[in-house]
Amino acid sequence: MTDYSDEELMGMVGNDDVSAFERLFHRHKRRVFDFLYRMTWNTEEAKDCTQETFLRLWQARARYSPKAKFTTYLFQIAKNHFLDRRRKQRSRVHLQNSPVDGAGQLLEMPGSSASAYEVAVANEIRSAISQAAARLPETHRIVYVLSQGHRMSYSEIAAILGCPVGTVSSRKVEAVKKLRKMLEPLKDELLGKGFRSDKDGSFDKNDQEMDG
Repeated sequence: MTDYSDEELMGMVGNDDVSAFERLFHRHKRRVFDFLYRMTWNTEEAKDCTQETFLRLWQARARYSPKAKFTTYLFQIAKNHFLDRRRKQRSRVHLQNSPVDGAGQLLEMPGSSASAYEVAVANEIRSAISQAAARLPETHRIVYVLSQGHRMSYSEIAAILGCPVGTVSSRKVEAVKKLRKMLEPLKDELLGKGFRSDKDGSFDKNDQEMDG
């Protein structure tokens, strides 16, 4: 069953094939969890949302039509559940201060040869970006997470959100602007002078020789 495509497996699920559903679950549960973790920054909530996403997928099995990629359909369910949950819990939203349990990372960590200082700085940057991303409006955060965290194209994200590609592009631009504004006060504190925010909201060191 490992050679079947997602769409073929989902067709089997439509005929109540539990083993095909289990295969889809194990194939995609990590990506769905990672997306939901980046949206909630809460491991237990992300687990609950992941389980609910796949439950909704099973409940909708008879209505599935392969008009788009299966992953587009799956992430639509995950996105809709997240937004529904947020609307119901608006007054009880809790964001973790330091989402560093390894479930999702917006930055690549240094290699094993990195110094303790470099690792500490990287952790501080990751935490700062995570906290800043958690404060983005949900519509912008979804675009940022899918684009920056999951490397989806604008057309894929547009299909998930049901909006024009231009809307996705403008939301990504706005998300990055907001992130850079939130991160700018931390730039000198974390990295010292000579560093700047790059276009995706992280930091790059300026070329001192070119500046000089």
